[in-house]
Amino acid sequence: MKFETSKRIDNWVKNHQKKCKTHATAGEQFVYEFLPSGIVERQTVKCLCCKEEFTDYVD
Repeated sequence: MKFETSKRIDNWVKNHQKKCKTHATAGEQFVYEFLPSGIVERQTVKCLCCKEEFTDYVD
């Protein structure tokens, strides 16, 4: 099974990196969660530094 992030998730991450600075060197600032169902796929990204998160529902 292959998971790809939505454009809205990608945009949120890009904008969040501008305001939430980290000294992480290996990309460990974010954790992604994918929850597929028969109707939609729920995608959630969470910042490990400030705990802010964003959820998108993809058809």
